[in-house]
Amino acid sequence: MSCIARFALVTILTAACTRPAATPLTEAERAAVADSVAAAMQSYEDAVLALDLERIIGHYAADSQFRFIDNETMYSYAQLTGHVRQAFPSLRSLEGGFGDVRVHVLSRDAALADAGFLDVFTDTAGAVTRVRGTVTWVWARRPEGWRIVHGHAAGFPDTAGTH
Repeated sequence: MSCIARFALVTILTAACTRPAATPLTEAERAAVADSVAAAMQSYEDAVLALDLERIIGHYAADSQFRFIDNETMYSYAQLTGHVRQAFPSLRSLEGGFGDVRVHVLSRDAALADAGFLDVFTDTAGAVTRVRGTVTWVWARRPEGWRIVHGHAAGFPDTAGTH
C-alpha cells in the first residue's frame, strides 16, 4: 500500500471513529437536569412510601441493561420487579425515606443521584423492621421520561428505634 493510500485510510478511519465534540451544558441546562432528577427521586420515594407497586416499577428502565445491586445481590429488571411484586404485598406500611438527595449531572440525558435512607417496614402481622443505608441511582432520560438504569443500595439493620 502506498504512503498516500495509507494516509487516506488512516484519515477515513479517524474521521469515522471520531465523534463531534458535545456542546458543554450551560448552568441553566445543568440546573434543569438536576431539578428533573431530584423530582424523579421524590416521585420514586412517594411511590415506595405509598406501597404503589406499579408506580415503583415504572421508575425502572425496562430493558436488558438495567441492573440493581442490593448489598451483595444483583438483580436484572425482571428479577427486581418480581422481588418488589412479591415483597410489597406483605407490608402494612413503610415509613421513612431518603435523607438529603444529591444529584450529579453527567450529561443532558444522564445523572447520578445518591441519598441516605431510613426505612421502617411494618408487615401485615405488625412486626417492625428498621433499615438504614445509602442508595445510588443512575438515571437516564428516555422517551417516556427519566428512568433508573442502574442502582446500588447498601443497608443494615437500624437498632436506634429499639432502645
